[in-house]
Amino acid sequence: MSDRRIDADGERRLRAAGFVSEASPTGKQRWQDPETGRMIPGANALEEAKRREARDLEEAGWEREEVEGEMYWRRPDSGRLYPRGAAHDLLKNRE
Repeated sequence: MSDRRIDADGERRLRAAGFVSEASPTGKQRWQDPETGRMIPGANALEEAKRREARDLEEAGWEREEVEGEMYWRRPDSGRLYPRGAAHDLLKNRE
């Protein structure tokens, strides 16, 4: 993955997942994975956070559904569809 810049929502998602930002000796931003303790580039950290969000949704009974080439998550109690980030935010707000 590239060392691309993470937007504000990406940073919020990383922090919510427990990742901690730190500048590397070369001056690049790295994120510490809360599960492994490893320092990884932002793009890799964000992908890992998204995988963990998907895992949380699956464990809570949400189901993936593709609509016109886009992936959504079906809420188990209402059947409504949400993008992954919004679905995970709803799940976490209910806990």
